[in-house]
Amino acid sequence: MFKGRCRLCGNESELRNSHFIPQAAYKRVRGHSPNPHPIVVHGSKVIQTAAQTRAHVLCQDCEQRLSTNGENAFFRNCYSGPGQFRLLEILRSQPPVLEDDRFAVHVIHGSEAAAVEQMGYMGLSVLWKSAAHSWSDRSGTLPSISLGSPYQEQVRQYLLGNGPFPEHGAMILEVSDENNRLIAVTGTPTTSKWPTHYLHCIDICGIRFNLLLGGRMPMHFKELSVFRPGPKCVLIAKRQEAMLAQTYREHLEALAGSRRDHTIERSL
Repeated sequence: MFKGRCRLCGNESELRNSHFIPQAAYKRVRGHSPNPHPIVVHGSKVIQTAAQTRAHVLCQDCEQRLSTNGENAFFRNCYSGPGQFRLLEILRSQPPVLEDDRFAVHVIHGSEAAAVEQMGYMGLSVLWKSAAHSWSDRSGTLPSISLGSPYQEQVRQYLLGNGPFPEHGAMILEVSDENNRLIAVTGTPTTSKWPTHYLHCIDICGIRFNLLLGGRMPMHFKELSVFRPGPKCVLIAKRQEAMLAQTYREHLEALAGSRRDHTIERSL
């Protein structure tokens, strides 16, 4: 038994050995090669491993909160293997409202829109966990992000259901298309600074969660946020493989060189 203060609700309680990225994500990106373990990017390293990053961070009630409010919907709709990507199928069932050579923007209504918002909640919870705790595993300490003041507390209150999503924020979902051969990459959060805002993102099971925070963020980003009331906008990223390959090229090349088959190497 491990007792301490839950990072989400703040109560002193018995803490669970919480997963950083939900456990079910690893099962969905297992491969069929001699080494079926998922490709996991840990900061400066990329490995195929069954190991999962865990720490005593959340109480039982808050673990259940994150599961009920986000994770359940996410794992019903995310990439689960070749030909198994429910959210992409939903998007493909209707024409985009906007499209160029990089993205296709689709609008989702009704109950599916509620599920998309819950998926955004799941991605937000993972990014918040990165900022709330210094995570480590047997390979070392994972890079963490900082949401900054006052966003860290605003996001915590939103996850608890005690406050709105930050006014100067947006959560944009990019769905990988079916041609992305690097769809099984599970990354760690990264942050980039733009002139008008900060962008925090992570790739999980074929979806890139983009959390934008900043007082000068352009309005068109807010219009794409899945936390806006009403129908939800979701992007299909046509160049997701190229983006992933560029982000993780050095690490994936190192992994490809250490493997007998060259599936990843060909992807680059």
